[in-house]
Amino acid sequence: MISVLSVNYRSGSDLAGLAESIAAHLGRDPVELVVTNNSPEERLTLPSSSALPIRILSSANIGYAAGINLAFRHSRGDIILIANPDLRIRPQCFDLAAAFLRENAGVGLVLPLLRDPSGRVQPSARRFYTWPTVLYARSPLRWLKWKPAFFRRYLGEGLDRGGPTPVDWGLGGAMFLRRRDCGDHAIFDERFFLYFEDVDLCYRMWSRGLSVMYCPQCECLHAHRRTSRNPFSRAGYHHLRSLCAFILKYRGLPRRPDFPLDA
Repeated sequence: MISVLSVNYRSGSDLAGLAESIAAHLGRDPVELVVTNNSPEERLTLPSSSALPIRILSSANIGYAAGINLAFRHSRGDIILIANPDLRIRPQCFDLAAAFLRENAGVGLVLPLLRDPSGRVQPSARRFYTWPTVLYARSPLRWLKWKPAFFRRYLGEGLDRGGPTPVDWGLGGAMFLRRRDCGDHAIFDERFFLYFEDVDLCYRMWSRGLSVMYCPQCECLHAHRRTSRNPFSRAGYHHLRSLCAFILKYRGLPRRPDFPLDA
């Protein structure tokens, strides 16, 4: 079984679209959708069926990482897809990602190619942060169309999309992984209320000798809003807070550990 885990926070219409796309593109494995509703005042109406059972867990706003972990503890699949409500599954995505994980024991995470609603490829597969990247991303220069070479490198520009390729980390809006590669009760580190839980998970996979693979043959649509780009917004505050938590956890900005990919 494949368990799709998602967290709702005032995004019920997006979540309904995610459920519809899952039901429209089921593959060989049975699929379930488990949602943590972090805004219980919002009444979610997602039609469950034998083809796509749906479970909704009501909660206070415990954050994204904790919400995914709660959904994980109530899921049953041997393959997990972490999915933002604004994600849309595309044909064959489930079958291709599940097969890749089952056939490659040394891979811990599969990141599908993400396109925005217009069809443009999103820079979702990235390199780990460096200090120039952090400073540039938090400065007014970020609003300029021109990007320095180190920031283009961070965004993965020029990444080979001809087939699976290892990357440092990828956006947590769409991540496939095996249940056995997760902890007993958690996928994400809950010290990250929102943001950087995906960077941290990818680094922990690499540290355990499991690679993070970007697989362009698997595609999803993603209406990524980038609300954290405004440093004065609530999302911007959480992004900065999580960045600080990440730096404190690793006493700096870690680089990808070196080990043979076929180990």
